[in-house]
Amino acid sequence: MSRPKKNQTQDERTHMGQAGRLGTVIVAGFWVSTGAIAQESRPPSALEAAAAVSLGGPASTQAQLEQDRIRRLQDSRWPGLDAALDPLEASRQSFAERTGLNLSFDYQAYYQSATESLTDIDEAASGQARILGQWTLLNRGGENPGQLVFTLENRHLLGTEIAPGGLAGQIGYTGVTATTFSDTDTTLSVAYWSQTLAGGRAGFVAGRIDPGDYSDILGYVNPRTTFSNFSILFSPVLPLPDPGFGIAGGGFLTDQIYTLGVLSDANGSMTDVEWFPGGPEFYKYAEIGWTPERSKRFLTNVHLGVFHVDERTEAGVPESHGAILSANHTINEELMIYGRLGWSEGEAPIARRAANAGLLWRPGLYDDLFGFGATVADPVDETLDTQTTMEAFYRLDLSDNVALTADVQHMINPGFNDQDPTVFGLRLRINL
Repeated sequence: MSRPKKNQTQDERTHMGQAGRLGTVIVAGFWVSTGAIAQESRPPSALEAAAAVSLGGPASTQAQLEQDRIRRLQDSRWPGLDAALDPLEASRQSFAERTGLNLSFDYQAYYQSATESLTDIDEAASGQARILGQWTLLNRGGENPGQLVFTLENRHLLGTEIAPGGLAGQIGYTGVTATTFSDTDTTLSVAYWSQTLAGGRAGFVAGRIDPGDYSDILGYVNPRTTFSNFSILFSPVLPLPDPGFGIAGGGFLTDQIYTLGVLSDANGSMTDVEWFPGGPEFYKYAEIGWTPERSKRFLTNVHLGVFHVDERTEAGVPESHGAILSANHTINEELMIYGRLGWSEGEAPIARRAANAGLLWRPGLYDDLFGFGATVADPVDETLDTQTTMEAFYRLDLSDNVALTADVQHMINPGFNDQDPTVFGLRLRINL
């Protein structure tokens, strides 16, 4: 049953106050810790390199290919495995140089277990096997390359009744605890033309796109390598559709000011590759932002975004619109802090109002990464209490190609559960 809105008791105020103080202590602690990290000169970071090759965010196909390439050039805990895979990686690189076709393969496995389930299902597991491709067919080696980009993937269950993407329904949580981890079988998730313009200052993509790659992007947004909860990765006021046909474009108006926009099918689907199956019903998003320089777009960024989603007649969802103010700042490539404020009108989003904040910290151990984030949101259903979502993870990089991430999420006033559930997760990623 749903949890109705109620007056805040002293216990609840104490609970929220303790959560707030805990977050403050964690932030302060990592600010202090960062000052003690030894600094050294290094080549451009993976996020800087990814920003240079992709109009989309860190999770987009082009950006993921570049981040994985950079990671393979670094030291790891498992040099023996790295050396064993070097010939395969060299062959793949040679093939890409000869043909212009850059191929990569990755596999993700994710297990989640939840407390306070409303059913007899309290665990979920699924896997993703992906082929990522980028084929440079125009101006290879030139300033304005044109590329065919695609991701073919298979999402499948791993011994449980449901995938992690469906676990929220079992615990009465208004949201998604494992973004992208579903069981949609084999799909062509994206396939589009990417065109660079003006010597890298602008560009566009057109075809079957993931609108989430071009909406309200900050440098930590990647559900396969950082956080898992949708309301931590994005603002829950943003009603992102699944991949569909569309176009996105953007460019730098000055060395620091940029614009970005996307128009996509509001009825996008992972499983049905159709041309606007619900008719001309669109998801639209546009932003204007500032970054200190183009290469820092993922690392330090402030932007204001607005969105509008048409009424979806067949789905019975009225039109929605809203705005988001987002920012992140990275210090010495070791500590990233971020924050968001979001507002929406309409029934398509998860929330009417939301505030996000968090941090990501590199402890200096190979490519390990720690993250903590919290989101406070007012659900679209005004009878429900304000909902708080917290998530923390630690990613252990075992080798150039293998990473293991432990994750914990806690929900306060989840919406349809009188208890406050906790979700524990373990994610494995392998890339070649």
